[in-house]
Amino acid sequence: MSFKEIIVCSKRFILIVLVLMCSAVAVQAADSTDLVIGRNRQFFFDTAIIESIRNVTRKVHYPERMAEPIIQKDKPWEHITYFTSCGWSVIRDPQDGVFKCWYEDWVYTDQQEFVKDGGGLHNAAKRPSRYLFARSADGIKWEKPELELFSEDGKKTNIVLGGDENFKSVHSACVFLDPYAKKSERFKMAFEDRGRSGYKILASGDGIHWQKEAIKPTFGDFGNHLGDVVTIAVDPQSRKYIFNTRHPQMYNVQGPDSVYKKTPSYFLKPIYPGNPYLQNKRRIFRSESSDLVHWSNPQLLLAPDDEVDNLDDAFYSFCQYQSGGMWIGFVHVLHMTENVMDVQLCYSRDGENFKRFQPGKTWFKRGKPGSWNQYMINIPNPPIEVGDEIYIYYSGSKNHHDWWITGLKEGLNVPEASDLSKVGYALGLARMKRDRYVSLSAFDVRDGVIVTKPFHSRGRRLVINARCRPGGSIEVEAADKDGKPLEGFERENCTPFTGDSVSHIVKWKGKTNIPKRSKLHFYMKDADLFTFEFTK
Repeated sequence: MSFKEIIVCSKRFILIVLVLMCSAVAVQAADSTDLVIGRNRQFFFDTAIIESIRNVTRKVHYPERMAEPIIQKDKPWEHITYFTSCGWSVIRDPQDGVFKCWYEDWVYTDQQEFVKDGGGLHNAAKRPSRYLFARSADGIKWEKPELELFSEDGKKTNIVLGGDENFKSVHSACVFLDPYAKKSERFKMAFEDRGRSGYKILASGDGIHWQKEAIKPTFGDFGNHLGDVVTIAVDPQSRKYIFNTRHPQMYNVQGPDSVYKKTPSYFLKPIYPGNPYLQNKRRIFRSESSDLVHWSNPQLLLAPDDEVDNLDDAFYSFCQYQSGGMWIGFVHVLHMTENVMDVQLCYSRDGENFKRFQPGKTWFKRGKPGSWNQYMINIPNPPIEVGDEIYIYYSGSKNHHDWWITGLKEGLNVPEASDLSKVGYALGLARMKRDRYVSLSAFDVRDGVIVTKPFHSRGRRLVINARCRPGGSIEVEAADKDGKPLEGFERENCTPFTGDSVSHIVKWKGKTNIPKRSKLHFYMKDADLFTFEFTK
């Protein structure tokens, strides 16, 4: 080989090495061990984004409730306004900004007749359900409009569906906005058509006038039949509809113990702790669809934990919604022996694998004794953003779960078993600033520090949802993956945050554009940090 050929080969070798080095740098710059957070809002339900902390604790926060209900029975045509785990929906219509509510009215008037009828809940002829409509300009003060659709005793009512030949009994309905439907079908209602056959789905353009032709969905191998509890969510990433419900064979188990044959037959079945093959407890199953017609077999989503929950705790229903990159959920826990219900908080980063935050601990508690919501609390509806706040609509009752329904048949010594005046469901409202469920908090004695893991973002401006108490502050330092402060983004260059904001843009002597691959150091004094995210 000549000297000239050696030089050419050497140049080629160097070029190849340089290409490989550049490729290695490119791979390192997209290291799969780093978190990719995009522009998703980062919560602190878990420690996925946290590398280390000092003098910082996690705090749980609660919404502030209005003392009195905002919708309750007050019309002569209303019977049992069934504001329960899946008997109502509230939506703020994006077209006109009006808050709209659909709620079930159960024409249940005679407990003795219920007993004579064998205790059947599904007698649509004697105990039909229909859906009523209410609206509000501000989400707080509501009206029940007198519509032209249904009348009783010669008076117009706010009934919009059910109680006629088309749909005799509309039960356990979930109303949701369909982002993929045409304008005339943008509202959807999934409900159990009692007295006929299983679940149906109707469409409407305004939420008042519903089409008569219904979709009849099928759920995998189980046809059209599920339990009578359902909430629906839409996943914008997969464009799938999510049906959170009960499995149709959830109670079809036969226990080996014959002792229960010697005791009265109660509404609730025996429980076998530690035996998953004899699970009689209510639990949450999930079915998915891309067309609202063909749904997957229901798969278990959430179930009580015998090591954490009380022996008789059951999961009655579940609602999920997305905020930023996090899915937040409310699971309704039925304490079967006490016959009461409250709410625990859940979270998920993918919308499919949910964990309970502080398992076994109630997040939304029942009201005080004697209050309108002393026995049951439910949140089957996603919160609604109003300015910097979220409105959390919840239902409550002054009666227990089922004693008023089956108590007379079972001979229970409770007043509501034979007195419908003891029964009352209503809708309430609680408010809190957006996404302030959980914070990382420092106090006024020692400064707190939070160090995040290295991450990739798609935005450059850091936005924090935070609150400082008087004299408190938050300062932020941006660093490389090894923790070395980035030039110009050191702590001493950060403009301290001392206020209360759900969307404060952090600045460093006027600069805001942080490199997309970095980590953050938060320096806090007497402050709460709820979330952070990156925007353009």
